[in-house]
Amino acid sequence: MQDKKSTLYLFEEELGFLNANPAPHQKARVANYGLMDQIAALHWVQQNIALFGGDPGNITLMGHGSGAACINFLMISPTVMPGLFHRAILLSGSALSSWAIVDDPVYYSLKLAKHMNCTIPEDMAKDHEAIVDCLRDATIEELLSIELTAPNFLTAFGPSVDGVVIKTDFAKDFLTSYPTGDFPSFGPLNNMNQNFNIHTKRSDSGRRLFQNKYDLLFGVVASEALWKFSAHDIQNGIEPDKRDRMLRTYVRNAYTYHLSEIFYTIVNEYTDWERTVENPINTRDATVAALSDAQYVAPLVQSGDLLSGGPKPTLTEEDGPRRPTKTFFYVFDYQTKDGYYPQRMGSVHGEELPYVFGAPVVDGFGHFPRNYTKSEIALAESMMLFIANFARTGNPNDNLRQEVLLPASRERNKFRPVNWEEYDSTHQKYLEIGMKPPAQEPLPGSPAVGVAATSSRTAPGGDGRRRRTTQPVQKPQRTRSVLRGWSALTRSPAPSRQRPNTQNKRLRLC
Repeated sequence: MQDKKSTLYLFEEELGFLNANPAPHQKARVANYGLMDQIAALHWVQQNIALFGGDPGNITLMGHGSGAACINFLMISPTVMPGLFHRAILLSGSALSSWAIVDDPVYYSLKLAKHMNCTIPEDMAKDHEAIVDCLRDATIEELLSIELTAPNFLTAFGPSVDGVVIKTDFAKDFLTSYPTGDFPSFGPLNNMNQNFNIHTKRSDSGRRLFQNKYDLLFGVVASEALWKFSAHDIQNGIEPDKRDRMLRTYVRNAYTYHLSEIFYTIVNEYTDWERTVENPINTRDATVAALSDAQYVAPLVQSGDLLSGGPKPTLTEEDGPRRPTKTFFYVFDYQTKDGYYPQRMGSVHGEELPYVFGAPVVDGFGHFPRNYTKSEIALAESMMLFIANFARTGNPNDNLRQEVLLPASRERNKFRPVNWEEYDSTHQKYLEIGMKPPAQEPLPGSPAVGVAATSSRTAPGGDGRRRRTTQPVQKPQRTRSVLRGWSALTRSPAPSRQRPNTQNKRLRLC
């Protein structure tokens, strides 16, 4: 797909199930064939995209959910040649999420092999490739007929440590570059921390073990985990006992040690102790916030910190021209009026996708809704402009002019840009994108679309309570920094609660 300024190339991710190697740290073998296919596709792009009007020296990857996690793996994989791509857009997905990587791929390969009547070798470390050969002979119909599910909050098919595409010590190389030096613990990565004893902060030479070479734009929505709740729970809320079951399930499946301490820390941090009676709606909202932070927000913010913090990389001639990398973070906080969820629930996982791809501009397509308001059309144009600018230049602020807006709203909206500041691990500034009530009433018939730039020392999210006002106010405070709170669950009590000194600035289309 091509316009005057950019060429869009689409390729699908593939789920892997061919990793039967029980000891990738001793005998590395390629098993992430889905990621290898993506790398092959990128080589094709490098060789051929110029024929379609594209620039092989200006490649941006964008993915959502598991697609974003795959891109994150490509960013840190040693098998990816320098210069194969140059920027990344991660939407609601990170390599550090519990669902991003298969924790025990051999277990699922063996289950598939037994269903396919494959011979299980006595010495798996030596003869595991016999299982892979047997599974390769299976037809797609045979594989799809097998029901194989992972525990809640984990995944059965997807990337896994193979020692080649994803190194056995990828967590060490990636996570020990964390600016504070703290080693976080998210899901399977927590198990790697405990099993492989990877606590070092720097290599012996003192250099950072991972150096980022890519511009990065990443973002989340306000209520990422809402899709895990039933229609009844969404409508009526949940009681504390169900909250406890859900959180205990997450902790049991994602962590190995100190399970009780982790569970009670989560409940403590996501309980509004000022309320004397627990309301089912408030309990549901707090549980959504906890699971959203655990599975999406904290891991993605962690990746953003790792990729933006610390000294900038020293690029070699092979890497191309020397340039500093840029990082930008957004929070999409708008719920489509004619969407699938009841109003007031907030934006859910995937809520931003129709705006990223311009569905409101063309009155919907595919499974996206087809009835959009004028304000939603304008919001889509803003989102598309940010994404397109970043893909072209690495800066979403470039060319924010009235004449570059799409014709759908050019006649009825005046674009007033706000500067989207770069993200860094110290200040953690991000752009909040959504509809905001204006400080003054807009002109009759003019939609008000807000993109609020929020400077915050804490990551987005919260206790489920969101405030609306017609005046700029301090952002509702987080009970703690999501990132440092989740990464320190097993090491120390939560820090004292304090309100950051932040204010919203408005971007209005009116």
